[in-house]
Amino acid sequence: MLKGSWELRDTARGALEKTLAAVRRRASRRTDICDHLETLFVECLALRPALIVELGSGDGESTFVLERVAKLWDAPLVSVDIEDRAEVGSYFRRRFVRMDDIAFAAQFPAWCAAQGLPAAIDILFVDTSHLYEHTGAEIASWFPYLSPRCKVVFHDTNLQEVFTRKDGSVGRGWDNERGVIRAIEDWFGVSFDETKDFVMEKNGWLIRHWRHCNGLMIMDRYF
Repeated sequence: MLKGSWELRDTARGALEKTLAAVRRRASRRTDICDHLETLFVECLALRPALIVELGSGDGESTFVLERVAKLWDAPLVSVDIEDRAEVGSYFRRRFVRMDDIAFAAQFPAWCAAQGLPAAIDILFVDTSHLYEHTGAEIASWFPYLSPRCKVVFHDTNLQEVFTRKDGSVGRGWDNERGVIRAIEDWFGVSFDETKDFVMEKNGWLIRHWRHCNGLMIMDRYF
């Protein structure tokens, strides 16, 4: 029995190391989110999610990571995008929904019931329009479905016309008038300096921010 347990543990460790290596290879390509892929993987893996929801699949960078987290825990991943992004993923438990994410939020409990999924989100990843009004509507529409112990990730919290990666290289973004970070500020009732890395606690949430590569905010709630 003990030998079998160790063999199982070694198998799991090997799968984790192989997956982390794949994420690092993906992150070696310079994109607008490359610096955050390993962070996203490690942070989400540690939560042992039962349901992951991705708002905005784009070119599949976040999907690549979240699929691998989901696979390691045999968890479903729900990806929502207004464009047809079904092909950017390959995980068999990924459900892709082509729809405006605010409209889909209203249908989410019924949709989950029809799919045999829990309507409680352990990990919510948000990377959509980056507009203030839309981000605020996403918070209002999706946060009620969060699990008591959950993780919310926002990309593009420091979106600028020119952004810098950790290796010093630069890329082109756009000025969204602080759309994402301003909507989060409204929800928390606090001001952030998104040009800096920071850690803070507010209203039962641990909030961490990375300023580079368009900015990433990870919010952990523990009840």
